[in-house]
Amino acid sequence: MTTPPEEHRSRSARQRWMIAGGTLVAIVIGSLLFWLFGPGGSAPEAPVNVSDLPYMDGTLVEVDPPTLVLRPFEPEAGESEIEFTIRPQDEKRFDIAHLRSHSSIGLPTRLFYLEENGRRYAVYKQDAPANSSREDGS
Repeated sequence: MTTPPEEHRSRSARQRWMIAGGTLVAIVIGSLLFWLFGPGGSAPEAPVNVSDLPYMDGTLVEVDPPTLVLRPFEPEAGESEIEFTIRPQDEKRFDIAHLRSHSSIGLPTRLFYLEENGRRYAVYKQDAPANSSREDGS
């Protein structure tokens, strides 16, 4: 059996290192994406009456608790950005790291809220469908 030329052996070693490095990078990126966007250990529990609450779909542009700012898919009363406040009693329903990941890459978000004295209070959050919009215009 003949020995392959030196150039051929080093190219194969280089290719093996590139494949190993590429595989390692893919594993790290995949793990990071799963950690950020995969199912959490325990999702915040929705309030009992969540289906009775109004909601708004859009993308979060600010996540600075207790303030959330949502850019709705359909402008609300001429406003292109809507501010919500998270009340202390609702804090446990919001995973701030998850909200920030939504904000950073513009993932659609659905905020359920209460409105009192002209202020909107975020009560619960869901991942919104990409093609979401309210049929009844509210």
